Amino acid sequence: MCATEPVFVTQPSTMINHVIDAKLTTQSLTFRPGNPVTFGVMAINRSDRFAAFELQILAATGDREFNWYRLSPEVSAAKPPGDRTQFQVEILDSPIPNFIGDINITIIISSPQLATERRLVLHLTVEPAEEASLLSVSLPTQRLQVYPRNTIDIPIEVQNLGLRSAEIALYLKDIDLTWLIGTGERRLRLEAGQSTKVTFQCCPPGASQVLSNDYPFTIVATDTQGATASATGILEVLPVGFVQFEVQPSQQRLPAKSSHLLNWLSNIAVFQLHFYNASNLLQQVAIEMRGKDCQSCQIQVDPETANLSLGKETLISLSVQVKRPWIGRVKNLQLEAKARLSDRRLGSTEPATQFLILRVLPIVPTWLLLVLLALLSALLAVVLNPGAISHFDTVNAVRFSGTSGLSTLVLSGADDCTIRSWTREPSWNFTKPEMLSPNGTLTEGSLNTGCKNSKPQSLKSPKGLLAVLGQAVRVLELIPKNNDLVFAGLENGELQAWDVNSRRKLYSLKDGEDKTNDRVLSLAFAENSRSLYSSYGSGLIRKWQISPTSGGQSSTNPQRFPDRFKFPVWAIALSKDEKVLIGAGSYKSLIYWDLSTPESPVPTQISLSSNKFEFGNQTDQDYFLSIEFAPNSPSLATADSDGFITLWNLQKCQRIKSYYPENSGSQLPQMKCEISEQWLASPQKQAIRNIKFTPDGRQLVSAGDDGRIVAWKINDKNHAPKVVTTIPDTKITSIDLIADNQRILICSGAEDFKVRLHTLEQR
Repeated sequence: MCATEPVFVTQPSTMINHVIDAKLTTQSLTFRPGNPVTFGVMAINRSDRFAAFELQILAATGDREFNWYRLSPEVSAAKPPGDRTQFQVEILDSPIPNFIGDINITIIISSPQLATERRLVLHLTVEPAEEASLLSVSLPTQRLQVYPRNTIDIPIEVQNLGLRSAEIALYLKDIDLTWLIGTGERRLRLEAGQSTKVTFQCCPPGASQVLSNDYPFTIVATDTQGATASATGILEVLPVGFVQFEVQPSQQRLPAKSSHLLNWLSNIAVFQLHFYNASNLLQQVAIEMRGKDCQSCQIQVDPETANLSLGKETLISLSVQVKRPWIGRVKNLQLEAKARLSDRRLGSTEPATQFLILRVLPIVPTWLLLVLLALLSALLAVVLNPGAISHFDTVNAVRFSGTSGLSTLVLSGADDCTIRSWTREPSWNFTKPEMLSPNGTLTEGSLNTGCKNSKPQSLKSPKGLLAVLGQAVRVLELIPKNNDLVFAGLENGELQAWDVNSRRKLYSLKDGEDKTNDRVLSLAFAENSRSLYSSYGSGLIRKWQISPTSGGQSSTNPQRFPDRFKFPVWAIALSKDEKVLIGAGSYKSLIYWDLSTPESPVPTQISLSSNKFEFGNQTDQDYFLSIEFAPNSPSLATADSDGFITLWNLQKCQRIKSYYPENSGSQLPQMKCEISEQWLASPQKQAIRNIKFTPDGRQLVSAGDDGRIVAWKINDKNHAPKVVTTIPDTKITSIDLIADNQRILICSGAEDFKVRLHTLEQR
């Protein structure tokens, strides 16, 4: 037999914007307790975008917390324009407890993508139940939330509606009884008309043993006279944990070193991608390959989509096939394997991207070709500037260091878990800046520390190494006093202090309450070198008391700023008078911390709207990546993921009515600050990752994903750029600058693993 399609009834719309159309299968229903009834709702996407729909059902004067209906599905998938979504609503109980009569039910159809809603009205007639129970059982809260291994109380209210006392037995059913602390049964005696509260304690097991899901349960009450009453609720186990992503090994060569002569022609390398699901979410993972070298390879992922079981490791085989030349140079192909999870409630994998290197050798190497290349390289080294200095992974931070009066150094930190130091040397070409060369050798005895518990390639050439830290270096900051201590912020949330001159580690800083390896994203020192502020991927900001001497001890108890935001704090900046700390991150959020009372910093969110500019709705893919206070003015410069640079006048701010975008962070007081200047710094609207003011404050230097380093003159209405350099096909991740006579020296680090030196003539 064929299923009968539901007939939907259209109600007239009072909406001005008809992007959501909706219909009901009926205009009125009759309900009697104990006999559920259903009706259908159809939502139609009349917009020009993909959209998902949600339903909210309200009863006039009803208790919104009372679980009187069931909705399927709870949230629809996003569908294209013109497509429709059908919802089924089952009425389980009277919307108003113990009510008999007529009720108007309002059905609200909304869409997060369309920012509008549609309302329909259903007439519901509630008739009395056939038999009235002498017992009443209710749950003050129908939906309870708990994390794995946490204890939660399930409160129940029981009432004897009879005219005599009763012996009552309570049972907790439909839930795993091993989760209960104690038994799933309670016995009590209630006098006529008396009510009481009873509690069951529940503790779900660890994340690897219980899924994040809704677990319905039932409370049943019976007395010796045969009266029965029940109430249902939902215990929601919240998501927790992470998915770890590793590649072992991440670097291979063709042919492999152990290949026999018969395998010399091999042109396929296989990488093993390791995933460990340490969360309580059943995940599916797909691999997306990126990088400019992907186009020259044939890549196969097996399986294309893998299921990640709880608490288990899953392997994905990544085969890379390349065409090897008969004679030529060795090629280092750089590939990026990005993992995409099906359930993003816990974010992405850790890390989200793995960088793979495939070293491709020619089939027929010739000694003559090698000699000629060596001679040519030697000639080019004499005639031209040498190539940029290289790490073995993405360079995340560069800093100039005066090192207590010694010659100026360039310090760089990278994902290869090292800090390197470089000195300037004269260039053979006097029209170009000095070149960089490795400075010194790592202190003997420190080479046993490796990256992720294995020695990195950097250790094969220790010249120029200042430190090997065991974790990817996210940020570097030099102590203002003497400029001889460098603090490195690491991927696992640790801060390490190293003496630049002796190349020895002095101590480390790690919050004793950080159990999740909260990565460090930004650092800011107070001018007296005694206080250090740090921001993290979890949204925390911490303040550390620093010992500037080598006798400092490791710290585990920093001052934690009171609000944890729901986005990573990508950058922080401390004002010159040290009374204001600005934090910036996802949703293009700016948080203004008033440090007038250091023990109780007060946060305020800066609104992104002004009379001159309108940023619009922001998502978690919109960031402020770099912020900088101007040296001689109250201006704050920001650089964002859309390629814009904005100057804010923090002396012209006023409080406004608070508005909190969904998932945008903490609910904070809002203020609007005047935007004095704004311009598009990247014509392709690519992210600007770093900005720095020149010491005189007359220019601002920017660098980002378009591979350009550009100087901008402040208070220039035309915002004409002066391009310092362009590095094709790479992203510049960090810059620093110092004044040098009549010019500005700029050092840069990039995703192509290189550290470079540039010159900007003063203008």
